[in-house]
Amino acid sequence: MNDNEQILKGLLDTLVLNVLQHGPNYGFGIREALRDQLGVEADIVKEATLYPLLHRLERRELLTSFRQPGDRGTPRKYYQVTAAGIRYLQSRTAEWAKVSRLLARTILVNNKEL
Repeated sequence: MNDNEQILKGLLDTLVLNVLQHGPNYGFGIREALRDQLGVEADIVKEATLYPLLHRLERRELLTSFRQPGDRGTPRKYYQVTAAGIRYLQSRTAEWAKVSRLLARTILVNNKEL
């Protein structure tokens, strides 16, 4: 995994947990919420990335899941954030805010064209 993929992986964890802190949701619903939030950058959330990420967060006990009938009767797997997931989200959000401040004070100030 290259550096960009590693950074993106950490950011996507935070973005997904942020969506789920507002209530349980299923994979497609999470993807749609992220698309609404990210706008033109929504292509960073691919189905092939999202489901393994959800499973990894569940294995780490940051999420739990349950099945519920969908619109067509087929059960959907819903995910909800755990208390540990909320703590992790708060920690990651603080870290991303720190990174953002550091970039704003250093690189972005010196490279206005970025």
